[in-house]
Formats: sequence, structure tokens, C-alpha cells
Amino acid sequence: MPSSLSLGRLSELIGMIYDAAIDPSLWPVAIDEIRKALEFDNATFTLQALPSGEVLINVTSNIPQHYLDRMAGYGGEVLDQWGGLAALRALPMDQPAVLSRVNPDAVRFDVTTNRYSLEWAKPQGLVDVMALGLAFDERGLGSLAFGRHESAGPIGEREIEAARFLIPHLQRAATVNRLLDMAAIARSTFEAVLDTLTAPIFLTSADLHVVHANPAALELVATGGLLSVRNGVLVANVSAVSSALAVAVAQAARDEGALARKGLGVPVRWQDDSAGALHVLPLRPGRGSFDASVVAAVFVARADTPFVAPTALVAALFGLTPAEARVFEQIAVGRTVEETSEVLNIGRSTVRTHLLRLFEKTGVRRQAELVQLAASLAAPLAASTG
Repeated sequence: MPSSLSLGRLSELIGMIYDAAIDPSLWPVAIDEIRKALEFDNATFTLQALPSGEVLINVTSNIPQHYLDRMAGYGGEVLDQWGGLAALRALPMDQPAVLSRVNPDAVRFDVTTNRYSLEWAKPQGLVDVMALGLAFDERGLGSLAFGRHESAGPIGEREIEAARFLIPHLQRAATVNRLLDMAAIARSTFEAVLDTLTAPIFLTSADLHVVHANPAALELVATGGLLSVRNGVLVANVSAVSSALAVAVAQAARDEGALARKGLGVPVRWQDDSAGALHVLPLRPGRGSFDASVVAAVFVARADTPFVAPTALVAALFGLTPAEARVFEQIAVGRTVEETSEVLNIGRSTVRTHLLRLFEKTGVRRQAELVQLAASLAAPLAASTG
């Protein structure tokens, strides 16, 4: 966890994010608290469905009404600041983007000719922007941007580190928002409309016992081939997916703040061979009036275009260290301990130590099972990008 904010404060912010995942009316408070914690002057959070263009969420924080009324007129100029849509798409989704680092001239008022910079940012004393990508695929577009006031000084590693830590939680919440019927949620509560939602949703205990499944989830189980409920426990048709799901739900029960990318987009494949994804949302006590044993909601969705490579995905799902990920990558392509030792230029005993940790984290027992795990998780990714 980043050292710039206390564990207690980070826990509060993450709790607010997940509260807003199932009650979008809470986003204004969550965004404002994140803005203040990171010492930014303003914030804008937007989530839009594609191709319909429907705006699912539009939240701003601390923007004077006069300037808020003028924001919509600068859409093209905002894109130009970042170098255009293609440049924006190329930015990594798991890292905060700082405008002064991406395009230094955009924040130099003596150089830029950008109308948004000169007419909107400069008069307010705004000198930089940090943007977080929350969705960027064929089904949706979402981002959270923070404006930096000159009085707060340059955007530094403190803010970047904290934002980097919050990104997967924000992305998970935005993903859940996109799967919900926002109009129905606005009229009632997540618990009240759960059984009317078209997205399959399972409420589970820490050991993946299904406490409740909505009709869409029951239908999914009845059709077979993707997920099953065996002796009351939710399992996937691919053992690697079951392992990743178990790790994520157990982590959600222990500490949602440490969940990171575990359970965010676990790849599966639907019966029609299209790619799908499982998303785990922590449900701590008070987040909905569920049975006390419920710790998580598992959402099943058609997959969005992935933005991480299979090795990085496996590392994220199972919480691998960089060294463990490098060993996993070599073993996954069929290399032996000896070959991995030579390729990575590390001792064989070190490789074996990393292997033991890989076995423990992924729930497998043999190298061949690691290869199978990599193949089963990579296959849906290949299908979704082909």
C-alpha cells in the first residue's frame, strides 16, 4: 500500500468506492473525498455506454458553476491536450496519466494555443491534470480526472502512488456500474433489484458457497459449460478460473483494500466460444442488507477488450511478485527448472523457491498444471482479440 496515505484513510476511500459500485448516488461523496485526500482542486468522473452514447455517470467535484457550464464546449480541445484519441488510447490503463509528463507543452501557458488550457484552466489557476482510465473498449468509455491548482505544487509521486493503488478498485466499481440497470438502481437498492438484473450475479461466502443467485445466474448454471454449483460451491469449468475466483473471494473476505486486480476480469469462455469475464465485488457488512455470511458478489459478463497480457493477468489475479511472474512465464511455455535458470540467469534453487510460491498462490501442485493454467486463462483472451 502507498505510504502517502494512512491505511485507515485508504480503507475508507476504497469502502466508499465499493459502496458507490452498488449505489451510484454515492459517487459524488466518494469522488470528493478522493480529490481532497490527493490534494487536487477539482475532479470529473464520467462513465458512458457505447455504442448508444448513454451517460451512466457524470460526477464533478468543486468546479464553479460558471466553469461547469462551459466544460462541454471544450471536448475536442481536451482530447488535443493529450495528443488526440489515439494517444489517449495508448496510455496504460493500470497507471495514472499526468498531463505534464505526457505532453509538457499542454501546461505551458506561454507556449500552448489550446483554448481549454488558456480559457478554462489558466483563469482558475489549474496547472496540471492527472487522469485515470476506468473503461476504454467497444462497450464503454470512462475516466476520472483531477485538476491540480498552482497553490498545491506539482503532481508528485505521492499522488501518483496513491492513485495507482486506487485504480483497480475504481475500475472494478465502474465495471459493476456498467453491468447494473442504472435506472432501476436509482429507484431502489441493489438488493431490491438484484433478481431483476440481466447480469448473472452470485452472492457467496468466503469459501465460495452460494448464498443467493439471481434468476440470470440460475439460468447460466442450468445451461452448463461455464459455471456450476457443486455441493453448494461455485466452480468454473476450468480449474484455473476456479482457483483465481477462490483467491479473489477469499481476499475480499480478508481485506478488500488488498484485492487489487484479483477478481477483476477473470477470463472465461461462453458456450458460443465468445469471451467472458468474472468480476468479484467485495460486500462487507452494511454494503447491502444481505445474509451475514455474504462477502462477495460474483458478476458474469461478456468480456471487454483486455488491456493486460496473459502473464500480467495471471500475476494480477494471483498476486505474483515480479520475480515469480518471470518464472511463471518461463514455466508456462514449457521450460524446465534448469532452462528457466539459464534464461533468467538465476540459480536453480531460486527457481524452485519461486515455483513453490507459485504452487501455493495458484493452488496447483505440478509444473504441468501451471502450463495448463496459463493456457486456460490465455485462450479466452486470444478469442476476445481475434
